[in-house]
Amino acid sequence: MVIEIDVEKCQMCGGLCEPVCVDICPTSALMVGDGKILVTEFLCEDCNECGFACPDKAMEIVKVTW
Repeated sequence: MVIEIDVEKCQMCGGLCEPVCVDICPTSALMVGDGKILVTEFLCEDCNECGFACPDKAMEIVKVTW
């Protein structure tokens, strides 16, 4: 499983420097790139800390099929 960001809902809280989800991620799986939040899937431990903290409710844990 991995976190998925709904770019339609995400308002980049905190701006491009310190969005809440990037700041709170315990594994540094999230970063800002090209003006949006990017997920490094192999670092994401699907803890959903970012999802709980997201004021836009733009994050959801999804099952990954490789």
